[in-house]
Amino acid sequence: MKYTINIGLRDNNYSKAVELINNARQGGYFEDYHIRELNGVYNGILEPTIVLTLETKADVVSMTELIKMWCTQMNQICIAMQLKDNDNITFGALIYEPNFKGEQQGFNINYFLK
Repeated sequence: MKYTINIGLRDNNYSKAVELINNARQGGYFEDYHIRELNGVYNGILEPTIVLTLETKADVVSMTELIKMWCTQMNQICIAMQLKDNDNITFGALIYEPNFKGEQQGFNINYFLK
C-alpha cells in the first residue's frame, strides 16, 4: 500500500521527526520514503508540514499503531494519513494520539497535502 502522511511542525522539530521516520524504516515498517516540507494550515494559521510518502507491505493496523506512536513522540494531537491500496482505492483518516480526550475531527481532503 502507498501512504501519504502529513506531520505538522508547529510543535515539532523537523530533525526529530526525520529521526523517528528513519527508526521506523530500520524497524522494518517500510524501506524507502520521500519527504517534502510544505505549508499547511492549522486553525487558520500557516504551519510547516512534512509530507511523507512511502510504500509498505505492513498492514493498516500496524501503520496506524506506528502513527499513534509518532503522535506521542512528536507532540501531535493527530497526524493525517491517506492510503491507496493495491486496487487503487483511497482512504484517508486522522490518527489521534492515544491519550487525546477532546473532540476528534474527521479527515478532510481539502486540508490534506499531497
